[in-house]
Amino acid sequence: MTWSIVARDHETGFLGAAAATRFFAVGACVPFVASRVGAIATQGLVNPHYGIDGLRLLGEGHRPTDVLATLTRRDLGRAHRQAHMVDPVGVSAAHTGASCLPWSGHICDEGISVAGNILVGERVLQDTVQAYRRNSHLAFVTRLIAAMQAGEAAGGDRRGKQSAVPDHLRLRRVVGSGPAGG
Repeated sequence: MTWSIVARDHETGFLGAAAATRFFAVGACVPFVASRVGAIATQGLVNPHYGIDGLRLLGEGHRPTDVLATLTRRDLGRAHRQAHMVDPVGVSAAHTGASCLPWSGHICDEGISVAGNILVGERVLQDTVQAYRRNSHLAFVTRLIAAMQAGEAAGGDRRGKQSAVPDHLRLRRVVGSGPAGG
């Protein structure tokens, strides 16, 4: 029911997330971002423990692939879930459960992960990643929004949109913390 981006800005080290969906109040349940720890999005049938526990595990120094393995191993609903993350050095990982509604998938690359379900197709994710890369000259939050706009132009959530969020409030709180912040 959602598609999202989690990323680490190479220039500043800031971490952030943005999401769009037909579901109400996406900002209350999908993005989880902590300065110097990581950015996580949990979607599909949302499990907030992926964000809460995922940030704790990243903060303890676990690698994103290990964090996702731990989270999915103990979740009986993992086949219906989607989660992806990026850590403070830009390592990303993602999980798309086999029972997520079509079209569902993810793209992970250095410093970025994009994932979605109930999308018009894979092009939504591809265009989101391309726009993020192409707009490296923009401020980080603006870049996240530009990436999501590109995915929306490619069709986005096939049911339309009702809710969107750049995790800018959390980013704004840490902007003054310097290059290692965000």
